[in-house]
Amino acid sequence: MTKKNDNAYRAALIIESIIIGLLLVLILTPLLFKKTDNEFEIERKWLIQEKDIPYDLSGSNVQIYDIAQTYINFSPEIRIRDVNNGSYYVLTIKTDDPAFKGLKRTEQEYHITEEDYLSILSKKEGSTIHKTRYSIPNNGRIIEIDIFHDQLEGLAYMEIEFPSTEAANSFDTPDWVIQDITTDMSYKNKNLAKYGIPDSFKNYLMERNNNE
Repeated sequence: MTKKNDNAYRAALIIESIIIGLLLVLILTPLLFKKTDNEFEIERKWLIQEKDIPYDLSGSNVQIYDIAQTYINFSPEIRIRDVNNGSYYVLTIKTDDPAFKGLKRTEQEYHITEEDYLSILSKKEGSTIHKTRYSIPNNGRIIEIDIFHDQLEGLAYMEIEFPSTEAANSFDTPDWVIQDITTDMSYKNKNLAKYGIPDSFKNYLMERNNNE
């Protein structure tokens, strides 16, 4: 590479970094002013096994999404998604409310172009997560089932979003799930991208297989 080309390349990188920095400032600023529950994502999460799911995932009312999820920053949590193999792309920033340990978080989502997605993808941290999401209407709520693939094969979650922390805390854990993992940081998607399947889940599967 000639000196001229090398300088042009460095200038392009600097400009790209400035643009991304400005984008993050614009996205993060609104998070500082969130006050009430309806401005937060309030969600509980349960660890499940695919074979135990009591819902018909092929039902006509079920929406199915193929998701490739990549983190470009772990703290603050900044991720991008390719949904349904290029149907659309989303950039999301999440921040935890420390008082609620994973239950309550701010979330900002922005649809981005394929060009922006591919440019931001170069900033990738950790492994890309591949999963299929099943969105199921049930008794006035939306149940989301995430079944993971590739390096996370065998892992599955159920998530439900609630209008308030009171509603979330009063919801009874279904008897068919393995356990509530809302506050278990090892099961957060960003940590799956960093570390893979948690040892606690591997141990659970080993115990279950030995008892069957």
